[in-house]
Amino acid sequence: MTGYTLTQPEVWQAGPIAYQAAGNATTGFVQAAGAVTTQQSLVTAASGASGAAGSWQPYFPAGFWQRPGQVVKIILHGLVSWVGTAGTTATFAVGTSGSTPQGTATTITATNTFFTSPAYVNNTTAQTGIPWHFDLDLICTKIGVGTTAVSTSILTTGIGGFTAATAANSVWGPVLGNVITTFDNSINQFMWASVTFGTNASASNTCTLLSCYVYGMN
Repeated sequence: MTGYTLTQPEVWQAGPIAYQAAGNATTGFVQAAGAVTTQQSLVTAASGASGAAGSWQPYFPAGFWQRPGQVVKIILHGLVSWVGTAGTTATFAVGTSGSTPQGTATTITATNTFFTSPAYVNNTTAQTGIPWHFDLDLICTKIGVGTTAVSTSILTTGIGGFTAATAANSVWGPVLGNVITTFDNSINQFMWASVTFGTNASASNTCTLLSCYVYGMN
């Protein structure tokens, strides 16, 4: 470390706090429901006094973005399962829903979408509890204090994918960059992650977000 910038990365949000027995991690946020082909939240939990394990919900405080060139890193890790029926896909996404927490709702209010993965195909092969991971970098490209003409612009790039039971069915690599120009920096913005299972609804299509880390980089 040279000290040239006089800054260092800071983990300023991390969760959920969910205890489980030693061994392979399987407990995180509430698992996405099977037999659903619409977009589902992976950050679904009660909050406040009614919250049990996994009640933490990440958010960007009002006024968080201060200058162009400010960087945030988001790292998400989880498990996913799907059926072997041909045409089954899984699409992941990350964004914010404005000042209202996700709470126990499973549907997404997608005020801003930082990132949407490709529709990953199953190659006609069922998978059970395979790990997925996304490492996303957000950089502020223009600062604002409200909406429309004074909104904040953010560029998201990164890398991610999943490790299947066989290498031939695994997907890992850079994700397409995405720019949003409508981020309202004047309010709290609660973050969501989601999964969408396309085409084939099955109780075997499940997904869990095990961990989410949000870093302030500078």
